[in-house]
Amino acid sequence: MEEASKRGVNLLVVVPAVTVGEILQPTLNASVHRVATYMRGTKSAYPNAVAAYVDVRDVARAHALVYEHPDARGRYLCIGSVLHRSEFVRLLRELFPQYPITSRCKDNSKPMVKPYKFSVQRLETLGMQFTPLKESLYRTVISLQDKGHLPAAISRRSAL
Repeated sequence: MEEASKRGVNLLVVVPAVTVGEILQPTLNASVHRVATYMRGTKSAYPNAVAAYVDVRDVARAHALVYEHPDARGRYLCIGSVLHRSEFVRLLRELFPQYPITSRCKDNSKPMVKPYKFSVQRLETLGMQFTPLKESLYRTVISLQDKGHLPAAISRRSAL
């Protein structure tokens, strides 16, 4: 940022969290790979960990908002939700109970890690509204099914 300022460049940076939602590419990316791994049942347990998530459509909206706002400057955190991995897998199980998603924590002998907080006020001031993570995860899984990365669900009833 400092170097850009010295050169008279208004540098705008959108910093997204783990990005989920509908995928356009035919291959898995790192962000949705985690979802596919849990859905396939290849993870026997989840870590005692916290992560931040955002919908891919929100990342695109955030870029447009900062680009279009004449007073935008600097870094903008783009984070829709921060939650413990237990809550992440619970949402997946709730949305798609027909898949073999683990409910076991790798390290339940230690206290559950607490979610941390980030301020996304700078984006919200520009008009940003984040997609609920449950909706993003639903779209992720449907997309993974459509692209052949997961077997299609027996029924596509919406749990939203």
